[in-house]
Amino acid sequence: MRKRNSGSRLHLQAFTLAEILVALGVFSVTAFALIALFSFTHKTERDAKEETQATLIASDIMEGLTFGKDPSSLHLATSMCNGLPVWESIHSQSSTSCCVAYGASCEPIRLISEIEATNPVLGPEITALAWLTLSQKRATPGMVTVEVLVATPASAPASGRTSHRYTKLLAIPTSVRL
Repeated sequence: MRKRNSGSRLHLQAFTLAEILVALGVFSVTAFALIALFSFTHKTERDAKEETQATLIASDIMEGLTFGKDPSSLHLATSMCNGLPVWESIHSQSSTSCCVAYGASCEPIRLISEIEATNPVLGPEITALAWLTLSQKRATPGMVTVEVLVATPASAPASGRTSHRYTKLLAIPTSVRL
C-alpha cells in the first residue's frame, strides 16, 4: 500500500477485489498443476522401477539357464541358500512352464505353483513373479524358445499385475537333438 498526500487529504491505494481474485486464480492453477506433476512423476518413477526390475529378473533367468551334465535338461535358479542359487532341472525336450517368486533385490525366493500364482501372493519379501516357458518350434529345429513373463506386484490379483514379456531362442546341444 502506498500513501499519497495531496494537500490536507490522505488517500490510501490498495488492491481491488478483482485483482486479488485474479492473483488467487493464478496461484490455484499453478498449485494444481504442480500437484498433478508430482503424481505423474511418481507414477513414471514407479513404472520405470518395475520395468528395470523385470528386465533384471528376465536377464538373470535367461543368462542363468544352463545345460547340466544331462544335456536334455536345463538348470533354473529357483531360490537362494547361503548366498548361492538353488538349481531346479527342467527338461528342454518338452514344453514346460514354471513360476518363481522374486524379491526386491531380484533374487529368486521360491518356486510357486501355477494355482498359487493366479492369486495374490502374500509375503513381504515377494515383489515379482516370473514365469519361464520353454517350447520347441518345428520351424526352428534344434532350438528352444524361452519366454519369461515377469509380473508385478505379486500381492495383486493376476488381473491387476503389470506384465513384461521377454523371449529368446536357445540352441540345444547337438547330442540331444532328435
